[in-house]
Amino acid sequence: MKKIFGLIFALTLLIAIPANAQLQFGIKAGTNLTGSPSDIKGIQSDGYTGFFVGPMAKFTIPLVGLGVEADILYSHSGAEIGGEKIKKNSIEIPVYLRYDLALPVVSKIVVPFVAVGPQFGFAFGNLDEALDLYKYEYKKSTLSLNLGLGARLFGHLQAHVNYNLALGTTGEYSTVSDAIGNVLTKKSKSNTWQISLAYLF
Repeated sequence: MKKIFGLIFALTLLIAIPANAQLQFGIKAGTNLTGSPSDIKGIQSDGYTGFFVGPMAKFTIPLVGLGVEADILYSHSGAEIGGEKIKKNSIEIPVYLRYDLALPVVSKIVVPFVAVGPQFGFAFGNLDEALDLYKYEYKKSTLSLNLGLGARLFGHLQAHVNYNLALGTTGEYSTVSDAIGNVLTKKSKSNTWQISLAYLF
């Protein structure tokens, strides 16, 4: 009999948790602080400050604190190479596994969280720039890893600081390597700090 009641209790919990799960939608906007592209030798290169904006969705299991967040963001980023700005427009789709730490008393005001997950990027428009004796070209699709932390404020606002780590090539740098015109091509990576604010409905 105890086993039967235990099974009924466990099934009740499994049903109750999804029923209490919270699904929220929102709008997110923020700043891309892209670092200098790697493996560019002999030419001054620097990071680029851009932006991103788009809708987001967050699914949370309140009793556990675990959840998933997915965003669809229009992103403007780039790099500065040899004094010239090379811009990149893309659609970025980050998917986060989140843990929201709802503390007693203060949870109605602030709920800190940590978030980690992959990001899939799809660039469009002009992806390369030829500058004198060298060229930089962005990849059409990229994969990266997000590591972030933040806080949900008053139930509707969200502040998030995120480090986006490139897992593969983000661009290729080509330059003339000798007097007879041979071209040397190197793969390059760019990592990005992201600071965002979101409003959850």
